[in-house]
Amino acid sequence: MEHKKVTGFLTCERFVEGVGAALKERYKCVEHKDVFVVWVDKNECVIVLRYGAIVCWHVGYENLKFFKDFLRPFTVDAYQKELVEEFDYTLGSEYKISEDTIYFDNESVDVKIALSHAIAQTLKIELFEKQIAQTIEESSAIPNQLAATGKIRLNKKDISKKIGELFLVKSRVNLHYDLLDTPEYFWEYPEYEGYYEKMTKYLDIGARVAVLNKKVEVIQEILDMLSNEQKHKYSSFLEWIIIILIGVEIVMSLFEHFVL
Repeated sequence: MEHKKVTGFLTCERFVEGVGAALKERYKCVEHKDVFVVWVDKNECVIVLRYGAIVCWHVGYENLKFFKDFLRPFTVDAYQKELVEEFDYTLGSEYKISEDTIYFDNESVDVKIALSHAIAQTLKIELFEKQIAQTIEESSAIPNQLAATGKIRLNKKDISKKIGELFLVKSRVNLHYDLLDTPEYFWEYPEYEGYYEKMTKYLDIGARVAVLNKKVEVIQEILDMLSNEQKHKYSSFLEWIIIILIGVEIVMSLFEHFVL
């Protein structure tokens, strides 16, 4: 049997609201529960998901390039380097996934939508994994400093900036966390959920989400550590002001007593 290519791309944070209308005006396009099925050619299909992912089924190079150029004005916070996931697919006697090849027992659009959800999710998880890993690596010196010296060698402003950076990464994952759940699409089309579940199992999405949660907990621990250090520095600052004021008052009292 002929093998074809399915390729998923994560291009930006999300597409703007008007992307659906633009796609319908330019292409043969059908919307299925916030997913757009676009036919760029007779047998070439692209599944567009609002959170910045597209999954291309047997799309030629020229059509893919033109389609990406067409979508570019509708992107929000486009990535400098897009994330890519690629598989082969072909018709078979039963549905299975082996060695990055998908064997269809039914090559319908609904099956492609089901699998596209899983492919898009693994790309989003990969993005979160990279962002969190980089953040943890950049922050790894902080607990090391605390263990070695008993204090964090950052001033109050730097601590506030680091808290902001960590909070942004943590909130970005939490805000998009619903994207990693079973899509609402399967509430209306439960008969295709089995295709999605087998694909998510092959991509190890459940285990990766669990690890992602653990890493978010690590970021929260670093956030708590920095917040406590910030409070400690502020308390120390207030204590020194009180000590100085008391010292000034003692000096003035002595001056009045001995000089005046």
